[in-house]
Amino acid sequence: MRYHADEEQLQEALVGFPPEPVLTGIVGGALRLQSGSLSLHAADRLNTLYGSYNSKVLLAIATGLCLNPEIADYHLWLHRPEVKDRVDGLRDSIVALLDESGTDVRLHDLGCSIFKVYQGQECEGLFEALKRNLQHMDPDRSVEIARFKALAGENSLLGQAELDLKEACEDPKKRSVWCRQFLDSSPHALEQVGPFINLASSSELAEWLANERILSDASAMEEAFIRLAACIHEHSGHPQLLIHRQNVSEQVDQFVAEWAEVLPSLNPNSVFDLAEKLAAADLSHKAIKLTTPLIPSHELWPSPYVMIHMQCLQQAGQNKTFNELLKRISGADRSVPLLSLQSVQAERGGDTALAIEFSEAMIKLAPESPWPWYRGCYLLDRYRTLEEQKIFHLRIPDLLLVHPSREVKGILFFLSRAGSFKRAEGRWVDWMIRAPRKHAVDFVNFHFGLATGRSEPMDVSSSMEQCIDAVQYCHERERLVRLIVNDEHNISECTLMGSSQVGQLLLRLSPGESENLNMATFKLEERLPPYVACLRIALKLRHLHNDGHDCFVMMQMPSDPAEFIPLLEEKMAEGAERRERLQSMDAIPLYLRGHALYPSDAFKAALNCWSDSKVPKSALSDVGEAEPQEVVLDAYSIGYLAATNLARCVLGSGVTFVLPAATKEALEQFLSEITDDNFMMLGVNDAGRLSRTTASDVKERDAHVIEAIKLILKNAKVVLPLVHDAELEMLTIKDGVDVTVFDAMQLSIANKIPWFCMDGAFIALHRANGHPLVDTQAVLLRAMNSSPFEFSQLRHSLVLYALGALPLPVTLQDLYRLSSTHDSLAGLILFKIIETHGREIFSPEGRLEYLLDFMFLHLLTMFGRESAAIRSRYSPWVTYTSHVFNHGLSLYLELSERGSGELRLAAAVRHMGRTAQRMSANGGDFRPFIRELLDRFISFTQGRFMDWSVVGQNYRLLLQQEQAAASNYESAEIG
Repeated sequence: MRYHADEEQLQEALVGFPPEPVLTGIVGGALRLQSGSLSLHAADRLNTLYGSYNSKVLLAIATGLCLNPEIADYHLWLHRPEVKDRVDGLRDSIVALLDESGTDVRLHDLGCSIFKVYQGQECEGLFEALKRNLQHMDPDRSVEIARFKALAGENSLLGQAELDLKEACEDPKKRSVWCRQFLDSSPHALEQVGPFINLASSSELAEWLANERILSDASAMEEAFIRLAACIHEHSGHPQLLIHRQNVSEQVDQFVAEWAEVLPSLNPNSVFDLAEKLAAADLSHKAIKLTTPLIPSHELWPSPYVMIHMQCLQQAGQNKTFNELLKRISGADRSVPLLSLQSVQAERGGDTALAIEFSEAMIKLAPESPWPWYRGCYLLDRYRTLEEQKIFHLRIPDLLLVHPSREVKGILFFLSRAGSFKRAEGRWVDWMIRAPRKHAVDFVNFHFGLATGRSEPMDVSSSMEQCIDAVQYCHERERLVRLIVNDEHNISECTLMGSSQVGQLLLRLSPGESENLNMATFKLEERLPPYVACLRIALKLRHLHNDGHDCFVMMQMPSDPAEFIPLLEEKMAEGAERRERLQSMDAIPLYLRGHALYPSDAFKAALNCWSDSKVPKSALSDVGEAEPQEVVLDAYSIGYLAATNLARCVLGSGVTFVLPAATKEALEQFLSEITDDNFMMLGVNDAGRLSRTTASDVKERDAHVIEAIKLILKNAKVVLPLVHDAELEMLTIKDGVDVTVFDAMQLSIANKIPWFCMDGAFIALHRANGHPLVDTQAVLLRAMNSSPFEFSQLRHSLVLYALGALPLPVTLQDLYRLSSTHDSLAGLILFKIIETHGREIFSPEGRLEYLLDFMFLHLLTMFGRESAAIRSRYSPWVTYTSHVFNHGLSLYLELSERGSGELRLAAAVRHMGRTAQRMSANGGDFRPFIRELLDRFISFTQGRFMDWSVVGQNYRLLLQQEQAAASNYESAEIG
């Protein structure tokens, strides 16, 4: 049966109730014939009827044989849940059998094969069971056994090349030598390049990629994929640099475009490894281009590969696809990583209660893991009351906080914010005693995060059990901070043993005292609370060991207090120079420029850009919906409406403001910050001198901005985006703009709400993709015309427009009303409008005479009442009638196309004369005003070295032409 029977004979022998030896032979024969179904059926009957150790082994082997073709179809991480369950069952049975008899070579073969299928993940029990029987395993039986023994630590099974590679992984010097040898022997076979890509530095990878060909005997697709993998690894060390991410993005796009047809056949191990690195570099929208073709259409389970793909979908804003794929994942409610993603998804969707519910489910599944607790702390800190947070914090076991990790440190932060600083204080002191350099950066972030944010007061302990004392002292001329600890503690570079000579000396001294020890002088400066000492140590360590990637730096304060202000001016001037360079660069869209200038605060960026005439702005949009019912706002549209004080006008015209949830939250925080009585901001002025802005300055200077922001917050409604998949190409600009702009775009795209966009480049992009926009010019014009002209309300927008800081839909009627406003500020605004926008406004045909009318009206309004025009606290102490007249008349002469300069000037005199005549006909004595007007014309003529007599001759000529024209008109009427 076992050695000679064919399948038909084995089937016949299986009929009835064959004895155990026959059934055993049938199983062996079926295995010989590789008949999975027959071997499994026979092995199952054997184990059921004659259960023994041997029958269990045969059943396991038969089960493995049946699984082989199914596992060959898909990688286990991408297989159906039922297949995964069967493989899990086989794994568990092998572990049990190995515990029963570890010398069975059949189990060694099967166990190592299963271990390979799992790739070492989710099979710790199998690994330990095999490792316990390592001495019984024969590496000559199979490659899998040999590989497992080498992995388990038997270096004797490694060849020289593998030993060299192992040493290179463990020794930096040997790594450099190994990589140099690899580079010198290029090209290589496909299977040889993986270790180099993982070991090589960025410069070594760049040198390798510079070769014309890097693979020998490989297809063009394989060459392209390896180049892509090397490029991703090359730039993975600098994910924060935009130029590196841009390079990687282009490489991914190029590979996907050229090899789209073969993407489903790529090795999942390699693809998902690259996807994980792309996600870490915030390029998930590129990663899903590689992973999506590999995701099967059948039911899935929460495998590592599925989780990578789901994480990339979420980070790339593919919410619709995420939800659809989630429905196909079996056991989603039993997977902590997947529950975590669902919690994030629910939070983004605005359902915070569901997000917290998912975090509670995570805690129930994995109470010993810090991440579920951290997630719960974060959600409650953001969305629940302080009392609810405290109740939750009491549930966190102290044992969970013993071992430092990113999540545990985050939990300590939230505990401290809510008033449980004592639970965190001791942990940080413990960690700083043991490994100060390892925890310095996180400790500084922890402390200053509490100090600068909303948190309960910190009650720092003066002493702690694990620390005898903490001191700051001088050793010769070097100032040091040390923790004095008991002898049983592990010492580090920042601790002193309490039993040591130095430790005993410092414990004995009083602050201010000094004493010599072994030819060195020790002076105790002060005793410190252990937490404070740890903080000072961490600050210094973070500064000393900064490799250049950390933005943190410690400033050395001058000993003379009088030098402090000049030092700050010098340091802050460097940032001002960078801003000046960014301001002067052309062809940068407003949103990109503002984010580059002020990357940490979108609203500060928007308000500063709108008030800065050096920052170029595009014209108001004249495309899109002219009468929208509701509009989506971002930081720049909010800043524009606030700076111009037009928010009330727009609301009054029937438009509803829509805000993304995060934008409203950020705006509320910004308003709270600038209205806080303790608010102060330092900067340098144009002269390079230090200047400060306090809360009172903001209230005095920008009261209208504060009121406008309050008005927007009061009347805006928060709208959550409908479930949709974000356009992947839009994600390429995400890093270049602030989050309010990106959120506004996404909300507009998802909910088809027009976007109140203030940047011409982004208007063109949004429009090109067919998404709704607001015709901002029409909306603002209608809003301004819908309410009466009130100079006190419009002065803010008119000043910024006059200075060329921002665009504004100003009409000729607005200029007429401005010209007739009796206020010195109105004169300044009119003068600056003529100077800045005069050519644009008055050069079109038929408009030039309007310029003379506005000049005349302003002069008449101010005549004899200039001192009374300084009527408000915002009115300048000087009037600008001369500026309006001189600049206006100069512009008129420049734009007029009538003959000589004297003729043009005569035409201006005649136009204003006719205007005065018409007004005199309505009553009133205008002779004094006309005399002053003529005096201004004469002074202007003399200042321009023109001949007033020639102007008079031209004036008389114009009168004669008018009289002749009138006579001809009367003759025509009589005739």
